[in-house]
Parts: sequence; C-alpha cells; structure tokens
Amino acid sequence: MTVHLDSSSISSKELIARTGISRATLNNYISLNLIPTPAIRKPEEPGGPTKIGYFPVWVVERIEKIQELKGAGMRMAAIAAHFNKDEVEVTEDDSERVGDFAYQSIERIVFPAILVNQRWEIIWINQMAEKVFFKESVHEIPTAANRNILRLFLQESLVRRFRNWKEILAAHLRLAKRDLSEERVEQICRQVETCPIDELRQLWRESKPLQDRPITQQELILKPLKGKTTRHTLFSSDFREGTLLLYTPLSMQLDQILNLLMGRERLVKALLSRRIPSLTSLCILAGRLESGLHLRTALPPHEYFDLINQVILTSHQCFKNYGGTPGRSIQEGVVCFFLSGTDSPREYLHSAIQCAQALKQMITALDKRWKYKKVWKNTLQLNMGIHCGEEWLGTIPSSLAFEFTVMGETLIETVNLSEFAQGGSIWASKKVIENMLPEDRQRVEFGVGLGTGRERFVSPGIYSQVKELVSGDELQRRALGEISNLAVTEIINVHPSIDQDL
Repeated sequence: MTVHLDSSSISSKELIARTGISRATLNNYISLNLIPTPAIRKPEEPGGPTKIGYFPVWVVERIEKIQELKGAGMRMAAIAAHFNKDEVEVTEDDSERVGDFAYQSIERIVFPAILVNQRWEIIWINQMAEKVFFKESVHEIPTAANRNILRLFLQESLVRRFRNWKEILAAHLRLAKRDLSEERVEQICRQVETCPIDELRQLWRESKPLQDRPITQQELILKPLKGKTTRHTLFSSDFREGTLLLYTPLSMQLDQILNLLMGRERLVKALLSRRIPSLTSLCILAGRLESGLHLRTALPPHEYFDLINQVILTSHQCFKNYGGTPGRSIQEGVVCFFLSGTDSPREYLHSAIQCAQALKQMITALDKRWKYKKVWKNTLQLNMGIHCGEEWLGTIPSSLAFEFTVMGETLIETVNLSEFAQGGSIWASKKVIENMLPEDRQRVEFGVGLGTGRERFVSPGIYSQVKELVSGDELQRRALGEISNLAVTEIINVHPSIDQDL
C-alpha cells in the first residue's frame, strides 16, 4: 500500500489519539499490510518533531473495524486474511505455530529457512524451504556446487512455480552481490541448460545491493502458479560461516526474529551440526610433531600442553591465512582441509603447498623461542603430508564446537604420509602436483632424495612409491603399509608469484 497525501490526511500522533491504540500496535498493522505505510513530511505544527508520518483519514475507520473484529474474538491472522483476501494467505494454524515458537532451537522454525556459504551453496535447509521453493530434496544433492541456490532457482524451480519469479530472484541477487561477481553468476547460469541468461544479466544489473549490515530485511511476495499469494519478510543475517535466509510471515514481530539471531553462538552451533554432507574435491594437509614422545618426557605436563597449544594455534593461524579449514586435531598434530573453489577450481592445491611451506617457517620461529626459553638442544619439527581426493565433507561434535572432518581414504593416507615424513620435511602425493595449474606447478621445487651419506642428492621433478623409499621392515614398523603404493615427492621450496614479489 502507498499513501497519496491530500487535504484529508491525518498524522500518526492524531491517529493514535483518536483510536486509542499504541504505536507498537500501529506498526504491527502496517507490517500486516492492514493499513498503508505513512508518508513522511514536516509537521504542520511548529515546535514538535521535525518529521512525522501521515495516513489517509480512512485509516481511522479501518482501525476501528479491526478493533471491532478483535473484540468479537477474531484472530489477527484471520483479520489480515479478511482485509487482504486477494493478496495474503495466512492460516490460523500457522499463526499459532509462529506465536508459540520459542526461538531457542532451529528445529522449531516453521517458516522457510536456508543457510548458504559465501559461494551461495546451500549448506543447511529446512523442510519448509524445500517445500516452498524446490521440487526436489536438496539434502539428496551430493555436491555442494549443484546445491548453489541461484543454480537451483534457475533450474526452472522458480519459473515453473511462481508468476513473479523475476522479483523473487532479484531479491536474492541483491544479497548475493556482496559475495558474487556478475561473471560468477553468469557462470552459474551457463551450467543450467534452460537458464534465461539475458534476463538474468538484466536483473543483476538492475538489482541494487542492500546496505552492508549484520541483519537486513526486505519484503518478498510469492505468487505461485497454483495456490494463493503470500507475503513474507526476507531477513538475511551474515555470519562467518555464511548467510542465513529467513522467510518469515509479515505478521511476525521484528523482536522475535532478533531474539533468534542474537543467540548467535547457539544458532551457528545448531546449524553446523546439521550441515549437509557434501561430496567435495579437497586437499588435506596433515602435520605431526617429530619426537613427540621425547617432548612428553622432557617437559613438565603444564609446559608440554602449553607447547602443543602453541603449535595448534600457530597452525590454525597459518591455515586461516591460506584459506584452509582446520579439522579435528590429531595427537601432537594438526589437520587442515582446502576446498575446491568454483571460480578457481585448482587453486586450492597450490594454497595447501604454500601453507605447508609457511607453516614450516612458523614452526622454525616457534622452535627458536622454545630453545631460548628452555635452553635445550631439542628441535621442534612438524612433519607434513599433503594429499587430495574427492570425499564426503561434514561436521562432528566436540566438547566446545563442531569440527570439520571427512569420510574416506584421503584423510587416512594424508595422516600416514605425515608419519612417513621426517626431519620437518613436507611430502605431497603425485596426484596433488599433477593436478595443479601449470603456472602454479612451475613455482614448486620438488623431487626425491637418492643415494646415502655424502653421495645423497635430490633428483628434481620425480616421484617414487613409498615402499621404494623405506625398507620392508621399516614399512611394517612405522605402519605405512596403507600408503606403500602411493607415489610421492618431497616439497623442497615454493617460489612466490610475480604479484607476491610486488
């Protein structure tokens, strides 16, 4: 509704005085679309507020009628349906369910809700959102890229279900502009056979991004080809883990939504615990301290745990610097996942190798601090292994948070590869090196050491199976049988790119 001012307008102050309602009730009627949004202008009387809202005079009669219906026992949901029967469908059951929602648990969200990551891939969705927007179960889509919400929208789920699919898509594009580029959105469109790319390009350019705020809201009208039109408020809330989209009824109070969103820690923990497992291309970096048993005997317990915590914190900072996601820490060691990106699908491999090289330098600096602190000859060295594959990525609970982990052989083989490494070395599988971009691979020095003693040298650019690098007895003693046939190479150095030099 809109207000066209004329001589028969009434200020919000006068309206409240004449009808006896509170300002909160007035705002509620506006949100329910029972009365129009007021026009804002300077008041006619000087000395008061600088701006005030004005309504058409007929709003007085409308409010009196609403009060009369409420007095007769009619619920607000039914009153809204009575006055907006051609536009709004609100059932009493839904209204009661929303009103009873305690906003303590995501299982009790009865309206559509979706969590997307920064690539706008759905990582959590409730059944109501699947029912409203999609004709298939999103939980059953195995790969994260195929769960991109824009891709799903463009796969005719909007076109075939809603008359106003362009308006619905535009509302999401306004939010996506904070994370995605026009080029990336067009790439998503080209992956859909029936995508209307010209219309999408026009919608993208016409959609103005919303202000960069922790919580935003915009009205969203759903006009299905079959069924009645419904009005919603689309709330979006940004977290480090992604963007939460809530499609709430207009009748819902803002403070109710804020109560849910302000419990950030509890909300994020609940969402991540239900993250949809994804079949993901990833690279894993695993590192373990060498001579860990000796450290346990050389240090008192409080210093030993202090050292291990410093190793973990140092590693996690390095992982963050290179876009990695820490996994569950192994005893006296660390694990990090580097996920394939849609824009640069093979860059994650180089990131893992760069991270390992940087982490090696950080551990060397930590070693110097502990040598100075303890005046000892022990040397801290983190032996690292790097391997890649396609595995199911999910989350599992810990006592403090939910941590990422994967199912499959890649993680096991990576940890075993870190057990194979010695002397603070970095070993990577042949699969990692050969799948890198050519320009990235050229910046990596790698090879296998041959010979013994003074005659030992590194033969550059070659690989060898693990079983050819250790004796049979050592292979068994160090429990390396599972990677005996894995082709590996040692990372000697990583040269920066020209951009990094500049």
